[in-house]
Amino acid sequence: MKLITKFILIYLLITVVVLAAGGVISYYIIKGEIDKELRFRYMDRIERVTSLLEQGRDFGFDSTNTLEKARSRNLMIRELKGPVEERVEVGDTMAWHPHLRRMEHNVKVTAYRQVNGQYYQISAYGALVESDDITEAVLKTLLWIMGLQVVGAIGVGFVVSGRLFKPFRTTLDRIKRFNLYEKKPIEAEQTNVEEFNELNRFVEEMTEKAVSDYRNLKEFAENASHELQTPLSIAQGKLELLSETDLDSEQYRYVESAQNSIRKLSKLSESLGLLTKIENHEFTDTEEIDLTQLIRDSLQSFDELISLHGLTVRSKLEEEVTVRMHPVLADILWRNLLQNAIKHNVENGSIEIRLDSETLEISNTGEPLEMDPDILFKRFRKADQSSESIGLGLSIVKRIINQSGMEISYHYNDDRHTINIELNPGNDSG
Repeated sequence: MKLITKFILIYLLITVVVLAAGGVISYYIIKGEIDKELRFRYMDRIERVTSLLEQGRDFGFDSTNTLEKARSRNLMIRELKGPVEERVEVGDTMAWHPHLRRMEHNVKVTAYRQVNGQYYQISAYGALVESDDITEAVLKTLLWIMGLQVVGAIGVGFVVSGRLFKPFRTTLDRIKRFNLYEKKPIEAEQTNVEEFNELNRFVEEMTEKAVSDYRNLKEFAENASHELQTPLSIAQGKLELLSETDLDSEQYRYVESAQNSIRKLSKLSESLGLLTKIENHEFTDTEEIDLTQLIRDSLQSFDELISLHGLTVRSKLEEEVTVRMHPVLADILWRNLLQNAIKHNVENGSIEIRLDSETLEISNTGEPLEMDPDILFKRFRKADQSSESIGLGLSIVKRIINQSGMEISYHYNDDRHTINIELNPGNDSG
């Protein structure tokens, strides 16, 4: 949900609550004012009746029954037998409405008076406006106000706010397009809203820091990898010279072990450097790669190594299968997959390769894993803990797959390790 839509909904919700409370308050205020006006009017009528009684006006009482009521236009006069305290009572009553033909709420004013030695109860009652009319008037007013509020909120939300929130949307769009590898921070733009200015300054500071940290880290990784290779090459050369001298068998084993460790360290440095470059998205120039031809050429270059391990390779390749990715990454991806299938195979084992427009699958014979398959693609995870493996091959494969928008999976069945790569996961037809 967009910010402005949420703002409008909250605004309308508050409006409904306020109008509902205001409607109830308005009803009682209006009704109170009307009742107050009625009390004044009816009290005036009672004073006029009292004055007429003092003048000897005959209201048609039955002389034999002093309790008989005289009614005229919502006026009731009643003679009382005994003395009462003179007072005025105001209250409510229900009276029959001849036009609506139902009982209706009325205001009733009753006064107890002594006139010419006789005590009277004089009551006047009625309703200037029915309660239903007040309710209807209040509801109509509130509905009109609510309608204008809705129109106003929508107008403010989608017209005025279109310009008000433009700097925010501009900043958001620039953040989306921000590329750390271009090494350019987002420059703050001045607006006429202080909060947006603070946001832009914060974004500028954060992107400057991110670019600076990235540049420093990149330089450190490149320098460390480069500087590490020099002493490793020197040590490797001296060990080779040492191995050519007159050594006994035990000394030779030590030298050979040291050479293997140095080769492994050198390979580790190269692989970590490559992995860092992949994770930093330094391979951004993509092109259409003929994966079919790449696999065939690679099989030829690995032919001697495959023969050395006594492996059989069976391939089923669809012609001209292409993927869009960096050519270096495509070559690294396939070479790591093939080297992994060769390295972790068994004597006189086999490798099967299947390629079509949707899937690349490579499987090899081998012993079951000694680890959880879910962490197979993590760094420094090795299937057989071999001293020749540095545990980064499949991690590099995973990073390339993620960067290229593909999907990879692994399973072991019938004494075979199988890695499946979906080349176009978003184009599944099933």
